[in-house]
Amino acid sequence: MRPYLDKRKCPAVKALCKAIEVCSRGAVAYVEDDAEPLGGRIAFDHERCDGCGLCSTACCGNAVEMR
Repeated sequence: MRPYLDKRKCPAVKALCKAIEVCSRGAVAYVEDDAEPLGGRIAFDHERCDGCGLCSTACCGNAVEMR
């Protein structure tokens, strides 16, 4: 299983993202992106992800879904 983000539920604020903090493999990151409404987005590196689901559990907005 891999994490996927529902952008409608995600505020995309690095300081608020608990999913980044809990990922021991560094598979969750904030990426600056001027094309996004808030100037950035949360991204997943599926190559580094081991499918543990901690990011989904930690996400305070329930925006991360494991599929």
